[in-house]
Amino acid sequence: MDRAAGRILAEEVRADRDSPAFDYSAMDGYAICAADLAVPSGEGSNETVQAITLLVVGEARIGEPPPASFEGVRRPVAVRIATGAAIPAGADTVVRREDVIEHAAGRAADVTSISVTRAAAARVRRGDHIRRRGENAPAGTVVLHAGEVITAAGLATLAAVGIIRPAVFARLRIALITTGDELIEPHHTPSTFQIRNSNSPAVRAILASHAWANVPSVSHIRDDGNLGGALERACQVADAVVLTGGISMGHRDPVRAAVEQVGAEVVFHGLPQRPGKPMLGALVRRPAPHTAETLPIFGLPGNPVSALVTCVRIVLPVLAACAGAKRTPPECLPRLIEVRNPDGRTLDLWWHRLVRLVVDANGLPQAELIDGRGSGDIVAAGMSDGFVEVPPGFSNAILPYYTWPAGA
Repeated sequence: MDRAAGRILAEEVRADRDSPAFDYSAMDGYAICAADLAVPSGEGSNETVQAITLLVVGEARIGEPPPASFEGVRRPVAVRIATGAAIPAGADTVVRREDVIEHAAGRAADVTSISVTRAAAARVRRGDHIRRRGENAPAGTVVLHAGEVITAAGLATLAAVGIIRPAVFARLRIALITTGDELIEPHHTPSTFQIRNSNSPAVRAILASHAWANVPSVSHIRDDGNLGGALERACQVADAVVLTGGISMGHRDPVRAAVEQVGAEVVFHGLPQRPGKPMLGALVRRPAPHTAETLPIFGLPGNPVSALVTCVRIVLPVLAACAGAKRTPPECLPRLIEVRNPDGRTLDLWWHRLVRLVVDANGLPQAELIDGRGSGDIVAAGMSDGFVEVPPGFSNAILPYYTWPAGA
C-alpha cells in the first residue's frame, strides 16, 4: 500500500461496509436520553436545585461493544462514553463532559452520577454529538474514483475499506533528450564558450517528481548526431518524449525536422508566452501493440529558465492525463498568491516571472519578484521558489503561482 502513494487509481474503490459501521459518539461525555433532561415545571429558580441528576450505569469504550441498553433500567441514567465509542441501545444523545458536574465515590475516575444544570440542559438537543451509521457512505458507495491521484488522505480511505493492493495505472515512461553542441556534462570543466548541461537534471527532476511518472531514458544528442534516430528509438520504448533545445528558427535547430521525420503531427510550434515562446508540441500515432494510441512529444527551449517553466506549466498537466488522471492533479495546479513588490509591468504575452516566497507579519506567504536577467539566468532560477503567471496586458498583485517540484 505504501508504494501506491502518488499513483493514479485504475478502478473505482467502494466501501465494503457502512461508514461509520455503527452509531458512535463525536465527543467525550455521557450517553443519555434527551427526554431525561426535561426540566419539571414549578421548580424554583435556584440553578443548583434545578440540576438534574443521572446515575452512571456503565461505560462505552472505543473498539468494544456498548454496555446493555437503557431498557429495563430505572431512569434517568447515563453511560460514560469516549469519542469514537458505540452508542448504547436506547440512548439518543451525548452530552459533553464539560457540560456536566461529575460526582465520584472514592477515586475521581469512579464517577457514580452526573448533574446537568438547567442552563446546560436547555442547550441539549436530541441527537447531539452522535455520528450515525452510514452517514459518511453506505456500503457499496464509490469512495475513490478511477483516475484520481492517491494522496495521503486517499491512502487512509483505502485502508479504511480494506484495500491494501489498489489497482493503479502503470507509470508513464518518459524519454528525455537534450540537444546542443555547447553542452557538456556537469562534472566536466567547460571551455569559455561551453555550458554545463543543467537542463538534463532539472527537467528530469520535474518529470520524476510525481510517482505516476518514470524517466528511464536520458540522453544527449549533439548537432551532428542522429537526432531523428534517437527520437525514433525513444518513441518505441517510451510513452512520452521531452526534448530540450533546437526548436527555434535557426538553421542549426534540428528538432522540428526530427519530429516530422518520425511521422509526428506538429500540434503547435510557438506559443504567446515568455519565456518559452518557441515551444513545440506534437503527436505520434502508434499502432498496436502499444498501450497508448498516441504519444506526445514536447520540444522545450534550450534556455534553462524556459525549459523549467514550460515543463511545469504545460508538460506536466498533459503527461498526467496521459498517465490516466481524469483531472489535473492538485500538485500540478497553481495557487493564488499576493506579489509583495509588484512593479506594474505588463506584456502582450503570458509572462512567467520568477519569484521567491516570503512570509508576512501574519504568517501568510507572499511572492517577491526576482530581478532576473532573462531566460538564460539559471542563477536567478536557483534563487527562486517558482514563478507567477501574468496574463497579457494584466497588472495585478494577486497572481497564479507555480512552485518548482522538489522531488518525489
